[in-house]
Amino acid sequence: MIISAEEAIKKRIPGELIALAQLFDKRGFCLYAVGGLVRNTLLGLPVSDIDICSAMRPNDVAALAQEKGFTVVKKGIEFGMVELHIGKEKFEHTTFRTDKYSEGGSHRPSSVEFSSSPHEDAFRRDFSVNALYYAIKSGELIDPTGGIPDLEKGLIRTTSPDPAAVLADDGLRIMRLVRFCAELGFEIEPRSFETAKSLVKNLLDISPERLRDELDKILLSDVKYGKRNAERVYGALALLRDIGAIETILPELYLGRGITQKAQYHRYDVLDHSLHSCAEAPAELTLRLAALLHDVGKPEVNLKTGLMRGHDAAGEPIARAILKRLKYDNRTADEVSFLVRHHMLDLNNTAKDATLRRNFARWGEERSMALAEVRAADFIGSGIIEGPVASAERWKKLINRMHEEKVPFKESELDCTGGDIMERFALPPCPAVGKIKKMLMEHCAVRPRDNRRERLLEIARDYIGTALFDGSRADGGGSKDGEDGK
Repeated sequence: MIISAEEAIKKRIPGELIALAQLFDKRGFCLYAVGGLVRNTLLGLPVSDIDICSAMRPNDVAALAQEKGFTVVKKGIEFGMVELHIGKEKFEHTTFRTDKYSEGGSHRPSSVEFSSSPHEDAFRRDFSVNALYYAIKSGELIDPTGGIPDLEKGLIRTTSPDPAAVLADDGLRIMRLVRFCAELGFEIEPRSFETAKSLVKNLLDISPERLRDELDKILLSDVKYGKRNAERVYGALALLRDIGAIETILPELYLGRGITQKAQYHRYDVLDHSLHSCAEAPAELTLRLAALLHDVGKPEVNLKTGLMRGHDAAGEPIARAILKRLKYDNRTADEVSFLVRHHMLDLNNTAKDATLRRNFARWGEERSMALAEVRAADFIGSGIIEGPVASAERWKKLINRMHEEKVPFKESELDCTGGDIMERFALPPCPAVGKIKKMLMEHCAVRPRDNRRERLLEIARDYIGTALFDGSRADGGGSKDGEDGK
């Protein structure tokens, strides 16, 4: 519901920005707030970044700011952008401009031409709801492209009547089209949708880092301004699918489209199951990525065998390759790949507590709890199961009980160090010491009361004589009987 416009926006303007507008006015320029501050205020949503603009040239903006003792960051001055730090506030000023792009939609303009009014500037922006201008000193609200009616309709539409004039220039705008739709709970105007679909291959001209950043925002779009909402996340992912973006940037995932699964376990094909599972995961990036990619190995093993058995092991390197291609950091790649590899653990919920305890202690509390969340998302994302997932609930309760029992989830939590072991048994530094510690971890997972130095050293004595310290006593959580059904 849109609230009273000019007065509402005025209340959101920081004092530092009002003072800055007065400085601009003395130089003969009108300073405007643009984009998110105006849009979100009209929608009654919180404001984060504050973008401002005027006809003042970037070097003059920088000179004025420095003259007043403000910090200036010339982050994109060739494109008219200057970042200003005034007290604790940060503003990004962009000079009114028109843009020219080269063929292919590579995101950055090939050249810019500075202009003198917001009416010219508006049509180089992406969507009408982002091209709303508020004159900070006078309080005038300017809407050159019809953004206010679109806010009222809940519609994302390109600033130009010809969507190709906007979407062909910058392929990333296709992802942004979906992202704003998801974050705001809006719909995409039909011509903008069809044009995005026809130009989706322009995403191939966008850097992996920018694709990754927009994908992350889409995956967490429900919590940008509200609470966890599986329906909204699934809707965004379905838009990416229908526009062709998933096929373009995540082709390994798209291979699951049309691969049917056993009806007693799944309502959806492999691709749509993955989208639903992602939407059902908690609003944490690693969990949603893992749920999105957890079955990415199914198309490969299905092609080879006609079944799904072993898709967890096959999926791990595929998921890792996708994350590496999109330039995710190593930690995210490791965590997501781990969850993909182990998501089939105890599929039938028949493993003994002792087996689960050893696995959870070996993997750590955080990873184990994440695996329980992915399990729940996987099962609910099947479209068959509703309510709590028995195995996931059992795991969470068991992990919490282990925490209460002070089970050591890290070797550093053992009341016995490698030095203690070497001293007691006159051992030199060697791999066997580390293997003994891992065995002690598994022991304490089942018998946490034995986590006392002298007791651990007594137990370690039994391991000294073991011919092979391979630390493989716990179930690794790979494929189990019945997996081909899941």
